[in-house]
Amino acid sequence: MHTEDPGALLYAYKPIPANPMSVALLILLLVVTFVLGPIAAAPEGLWPLNGICFLPLGILLVAILLFRPNPTYVYENGIEISLPLWRRLLGAQKDFRWEQIRDIYPASYEVSGSFMSPFASSAGTLVHAGLGLETMQGERFLVRFTPGAIRAFRAESQGFLDALEVIRDRFARHGETMIHTAKSFTDAQVLEMQSQARQPLVSIAGVFLAFFLPPTIVGVVFLVATAINVPLSAPLALAAVLLALLPPAFSMVSTLRRSERRNEILSELSKFQESLRERARSR
Repeated sequence: MHTEDPGALLYAYKPIPANPMSVALLILLLVVTFVLGPIAAAPEGLWPLNGICFLPLGILLVAILLFRPNPTYVYENGIEISLPLWRRLLGAQKDFRWEQIRDIYPASYEVSGSFMSPFASSAGTLVHAGLGLETMQGERFLVRFTPGAIRAFRAESQGFLDALEVIRDRFARHGETMIHTAKSFTDAQVLEMQSQARQPLVSIAGVFLAFFLPPTIVGVVFLVATAINVPLSAPLALAAVLLALLPPAFSMVSTLRRSERRNEILSELSKFQESLRERARSR
């Protein structure tokens, strides 16, 4: 039976208001807009291009606001998960009662924007642990606990550890299980999955090929155009740049897909391990 009352508040977690990638872009745009731009556009000063120079900064600030998450609250009878503002405005569900959840386990995710860095991926991208929730209808949700400072590979932040401990204690007190649909794996399968998860998402050779090939492509296009007496023009330059963007774009898309697959492997392992922990506790 569905319990409307969430019960006593057991734990509250307030996530960082903006992810590291957004903060990095914000600092970059502030420097460009208020320092480098006015210097380059003198004597127009702070208003080059009739103020259009402020458009990128404004778009980023709106994006940061729309992606600002709400706190995560763990209650005796349920959980309120963190969601970005734009999803809440669209009416996405953020309040769940425990009877609506069939599986609760540690889930893996990449630090926001890390998939866009094959340099980081080639050495092992930054993976963090959050709460994976699966509803009775098969929907999956991820509660992130990204720390403000990234210190280690596969960081389990204090917020994540505290929330997981509170939830484990709550289910233990009620004599209920957190996992109902975990797959079983043999020791050999576990070792194989762990080996797959340790593999770099892209090789060092792939990194250099993807990010040092674009200038070569632009140069070759201009050399060929000069050799066949085609005048250098804005459309030709635009075509060369678009062609040069293909290698890094392909690399980032490929890295993202492999990242998602690795997170699935790590999450399945965590789900299995959580089920083993519960079985050991019930003995």
